[in-house]
Amino acid sequence: MDQSANSHLRIQRIRSDSDPAFVELVRIYTESHPENERKPASLLSSMIMRSEYYFLVASINKIVIGFSITICFLESDAALLEYMAVAPGRRGRGVGQFLFKETVKFEEISERCILIEVDSNKVESKDKSDRTRRKNFYRRLGCREIGGLSYIMPSVSNSMPSAMDILVYGHKLPDIIEKRYLRNWLESCYIQVYGMAAGDSRIKVMIENLPDNLQLI
Repeated sequence: MDQSANSHLRIQRIRSDSDPAFVELVRIYTESHPENERKPASLLSSMIMRSEYYFLVASINKIVIGFSITICFLESDAALLEYMAVAPGRRGRGVGQFLFKETVKFEEISERCILIEVDSNKVESKDKSDRTRRKNFYRRLGCREIGGLSYIMPSVSNSMPSAMDILVYGHKLPDIIEKRYLRNWLESCYIQVYGMAAGDSRIKVMIENLPDNLQLI
């Protein structure tokens, strides 16, 4: 990370869509995420009012240049880093690393296992190299993948989402997690993020053939 270029970066939590920083967050969000992975801005406005959501913005000289959106699951030891992005003109300067590190140590988030949905590089696609680069970005920061899990991400738009994988981050991450914990994480994600039922058949499909203990690789 270029310390001199980012020495004036600041992180703050915003709590309302009336905050001017929210407008800039939505702009970067729209520019950075494909339509099939984006929720409408109206839904972001309702999410920011929920206490379990943490909308963090990175700014320099009061100009927002990046953001992260994390939900701390209720009745769970996990959280989901739902979105994170840096303004196009500010990429490649260590801002993303700074934003991730500040997010995972922020208040209640820091004591949880943090899940990250990433585009899968296990399927053939025109942007496979970009998918690999993005996954490696998180791996360099200490994230690990749940071995054997074929993740099924619910749709957030009228288009089907891309194939996705789940990575996990934690300050004291074990080498193995029990399947019952994974079930809790997936149910929390489906219910609290996507508004699905706990008994959604896709959860059963994802875990029924997995062993009781899963390696983080």
